Amino acid sequence: MSETASTEGTTAPTPNAVAEAAGKGKERSETPEQTIEGLRAALAKANAEAKENRLKATELDEVKRSQMSDLEKAQTTAQEFQKAAEKATADALRWRIAAKHGISDDDAETFLTGNDEASLTRQAERLSALNTSPATPKPDRTQGGTGAPLALNSDGLEAALRDKLGI
Repeated sequence: MSETASTEGTTAPTPNAVAEAAGKGKERSETPEQTIEGLRAALAKANAEAKENRLKATELDEVKRSQMSDLEKAQTTAQEFQKAAEKATADALRWRIAAKHGISDDDAETFLTGNDEASLTRQAERLSALNTSPATPKPDRTQGGTGAPLALNSDGLEAALRDKLGI
């Protein structure tokens, strides 16, 4: 047999073997297609190992949880509920202050980022001061009629026509 024969059962080169083969340059006897196939096989193997490691990490976390005492489980659950309650309280405070200052829901989520009531109130006051545009336009009293229309046979109509025509 020749020196090119390798150990039986090896189907894909390892990443180190591929790197060594690429580093030698002159001694490389593989074609680019063979190198690409070797890299693909090494990548597939690495992906499979990474997936296996993730599964093992999940399994280890489950084992750790099962080995926790009842007191530790209760403490962990209590901490989770406490964090959820703090978040709900902060959200309720944000929405209450936003409603008090007439701030929209989108603006409240985006701009009201404080952690306590004083900072949220300051932020809401600044935001409402910046938003000076009125919700509806104010009426212009100079437009439109001034009262009841003039009768067709009245002196007021004649005076208005003369005034407009300059007679």
